[in-house]
Amino acid sequence: MTKKVGSLTLPVFFLQLSLGVFFLMLGIMGLGGYDSGLSRVARFLGRDDTLRVVMAVVELVMGVIFVLGLFVSVSADLSKIFVIALFVLWALYMVLNLFLNDSFFKPNAVTWFYNLASNSVILVSIWIVGSRSL
Repeated sequence: MTKKVGSLTLPVFFLQLSLGVFFLMLGIMGLGGYDSGLSRVARFLGRDDTLRVVMAVVELVMGVIFVLGLFVSVSADLSKIFVIALFVLWALYMVLNLFLNDSFFKPNAVTWFYNLASNSVILVSIWIVGSRSL
C-alpha cells in the first residue's frame, strides 16, 4: 500500500515537489538571462525573445503553483489553465528544439534521443501531476 501525504500518494507528492522546484529554477534562470548584456545585443539585432519570456513566466508561476499546491489549496481553475499552458508550451519547446531548425538527430542520434527522452519525462510528469493533484 502506498502512503499518502494529504490527498496525494507519496510518489506523486515528490514528483510534484521536484517539478515545482525545477520550474521555479527554470523560470528564475529564464528571466535572469533575459536582461543580460548578450540578450540586449541580440534583441537590438532583431532577435525576438517574446516566447522565451512568456515561457519563463509560465514556468515560474507553475513552479509556485506546484509547490504551494502541496501545502495550501490552490484554485482548481487557475491551476488547470497553467497546467495546460505549461504542457502546450513544453511540447512546443520540444518540437522547436528537437525537430525544427535543422535539429533532427543533431549533434548525433544518441544525444538527440537522450534529449527527447528527458524532455518527454518532464512532459509526462506535467500531465500526471496536473491530472492527479491540482
